Amino acid sequence: MISFSQKLFTVPAILLLLTGCAASGGAAPKQEPQVRQITQSAHCGLTGPGVAYVDSTKDLDSFLGVRGQNMATGVIRQVDLAQEQLIFVTLGQKPTAGYSLGLAEVGQENGTLKLQMDLKAPEPGMMVAQVITSPCVVLAVAGGNWGRVEVTGVTEQPLIEPIKR
Repeated sequence: MISFSQKLFTVPAILLLLTGCAASGGAAPKQEPQVRQITQSAHCGLTGPGVAYVDSTKDLDSFLGVRGQNMATGVIRQVDLAQEQLIFVTLGQKPTAGYSLGLAEVGQENGTLKLQMDLKAPEPGMMVAQVITSPCVVLAVAGGNWGRVEVTGVTEQPLIEPIKR
């Protein structure tokens, strides 16, 4: 027969053992990508919707040298491309003012960096300037080992950019 003192010791010991097993059995937490929005503009000068991954000064200069763009290039050039890479997401040409893009959500899955964008458009009937715009957003990505970038929320189909390293 088990004595009361043995029961008193056995029950907490079993609970402690089960708690330890539950705590050690879980998978390591998934590290989320580090993405931050650097800037956005209503006039990027890029004609079509798209996504571009930039990891060199040469590529950056070609994007910032586009005629008709009106971005805060100083803040973009401050990004250390050895530590972070840039992702340009463009909406393409729009017939009026009132459009903008922003970062809504970030995730990663099976070697793909997934970016959900927040697209703002003028309400129907809203009075807006009749001017051709080309909205875009510039993001900085720290680290990561992705083979491609997938952007949703800009067009009906996801925009996909393979990453060449």
